[in-house]
Amino acid sequence: MDELETLAGDSSVQQWSDAVAAANATPAGGAVAALATALAAALVAMVAGLTTRREKYAAVHSYAQETLDRAEILRADLVELARQDAIVVAEYMDALTLPQSTEFERTARDAARRAALLEAARVQLELLDQAAEVASLAEAMVGSGVATAIGDAATASFLAAAACRSAYWSIRGNLKAIGRPNETRVLVESAVVTLERVEAAEIRVRQVLDERIG
Repeated sequence: MDELETLAGDSSVQQWSDAVAAANATPAGGAVAALATALAAALVAMVAGLTTRREKYAAVHSYAQETLDRAEILRADLVELARQDAIVVAEYMDALTLPQSTEFERTARDAARRAALLEAARVQLELLDQAAEVASLAEAMVGSGVATAIGDAATASFLAAAACRSAYWSIRGNLKAIGRPNETRVLVESAVVTLERVEAAEIRVRQVLDERIG
């Protein structure tokens, strides 16, 4: 896990890419999804910033500025979330290496494994929520942002939606591995609702593109 400590908010894209490409278990899919969403938030910030500078869009300057401010916060939070995901996956892998020769050791190992899985699910639930918010901001910029950047806002929407799908399946996989369906069903059902909302927004964005681009 030592190498993960070097990955932070000021790490370059190249550093993250090198870390992901390395033959290690982490950082992996969850971290990549968070990074992709951070880039989606950056696109939202860009479109919102361009909108605030165009007098033609004066009527939405205030909303565009609010969108820009929120996107910047999300952008930073999502990079940190990528690091958190990488760390918790490493903790899960460490749990799997714990001894299991005695009943006590097996119990301790299983407890550590379940704790890591639950924390991994929590991180992905947070990613799902944040990616859903980025998707919502992106849809708003598709509809009201500067017209010349509609493709950039749409790209943010598509990236955020993809990250939501990634997070959803990760949540389901982690919670299933815990093996307590009655205790985790509410979390899965909540994740489904969020994903469906985001995918509905993605469809609306595609419809706007069809209308405006043809």
